[in-house]
Amino acid sequence: MAQPRALISVWHKEGVEELSKALTEMDWQILSTGGTARKLRAAGIPVIDVSEATGHPEVFDGRVKTLHPAVHGGILARREREDDMETLQELGYGPIDLVCVNLYPFVETAAREPPATDSELIEMIDIGGPTMVRSAAKNHKDVIVLTSPSQYEGIIEKLRVADGNPSAIDMETRSNLALESFQETAAYDTAVSNELESRLSDKQTPSRVQRSSQTGTSLRYGENPHQPASFYPAGGEAEGLAAATLHGGKPLSYNNYLDLDGALRLAQNLIHSCSDHEHGCIVIKHTNPCGAAVDSSQSEAWVNALASDPESAFGCVIAFTKEVQPETAAAIGGHFFECMIAPGYHPEALEILSSKKNRRMLSLHSMG
Repeated sequence: MAQPRALISVWHKEGVEELSKALTEMDWQILSTGGTARKLRAAGIPVIDVSEATGHPEVFDGRVKTLHPAVHGGILARREREDDMETLQELGYGPIDLVCVNLYPFVETAAREPPATDSELIEMIDIGGPTMVRSAAKNHKDVIVLTSPSQYEGIIEKLRVADGNPSAIDMETRSNLALESFQETAAYDTAVSNELESRLSDKQTPSRVQRSSQTGTSLRYGENPHQPASFYPAGGEAEGLAAATLHGGKPLSYNNYLDLDGALRLAQNLIHSCSDHEHGCIVIKHTNPCGAAVDSSQSEAWVNALASDPESAFGCVIAFTKEVQPETAAAIGGHFFECMIAPGYHPEALEILSSKKNRRMLSLHSMG
């Protein structure tokens, strides 16, 4: 077996030393760039600079490092094709068997406070990283592609069992890693597109609506017991219900999320229309409002909202526009409700509300 080669170029360097050390111990050759190469050398790990392999230096302040046929030819060459391998040999390039890349922190930079300038943000648009990831994922039959530190340990274990032979890694593993890689680059491009749309376009509505989400949370069932369901945050950063904290109780169901969403939207409207000394309360059942009230007393706001339709409010979802107080919790008493959402809870109020089994209280500080 020819000595296998890995190309490792990462922004987030968690676990990269352990991965590189393990590969070196299995007689792999490590290619790397910039800060990653410096970190590995500082750890005593032998590294070959990509610029040495390509014969071209990194240029334009690192904007061009890996965009070279020696890199992408080594990744994309089909090992079962004699003509591909002959061409690779004629050009003096070697195959690359593993690509480990994570991308510039565009999302983190876009969310920075104070806001990043347009020029700072542009520099965080990764070009070489996604290109390598996509090349490796396309040729995953021959190349292992890693985009997250959470993947490193599993691959190290599989390679150790195979005495470091990359061709022994099963196709299911390769395919799953490739799928995760394409999902990663798709989410990255979506974030870039959406952020630049908001900054650079003067249109009142976006040209395209594109969304990506992190891994969803499986729910007990969908709208009906025979239907599956999952909850997905709408973007890279948790917001809305995805940012809410659940205080005890069983996991939320699909129908709980629907009712909470309706309650939250109405509560947000009240927050913007209420004065500072007023409290708003919303009661929702099966996505339908069955009570809403505003009062200078939070407990009275609850009493009035409940009075709108007390029969439908059995097993309801409740929203408050301000921190729930002990007297409000006492006024709710033993009334059966599924969930409650508010900006926060006085500790005594939370204790009172939690005395009844299966109640779910959620806090969302940024309700407005």
